[in-house]
Amino acid sequence: MDIGLLKVFQAAAEEGSISKAAQRLNYVQSNVTARIQQLEQELKTPLFYRHSRGITLTSAGQTLMEYTLKIINLLEEAAQAVLDSPVPKGSITVG
Repeated sequence: MDIGLLKVFQAAAEEGSISKAAQRLNYVQSNVTARIQQLEQELKTPLFYRHSRGITLTSAGQTLMEYTLKIINLLEEAAQAVLDSPVPKGSITVG
């Protein structure tokens, strides 16, 4: 599972629309659709109910959304943790 797929999934779920997610991510609509389909094929389950007013999460989609939020937050936290800081961290070895 790719983080890029999860970010597209998150945008679609939050927007409730493929076209709005595409607009938010600066992607074409077909790219968002293809990525969501790729994720659904990888997980072997539908993640959205598609209807005339947009999309809503299935129960599997709701479960994945909870994990997606945790994963994205952890990645952001990890990136922040490794940024250079003026305060030295870690151990020092003197030879």
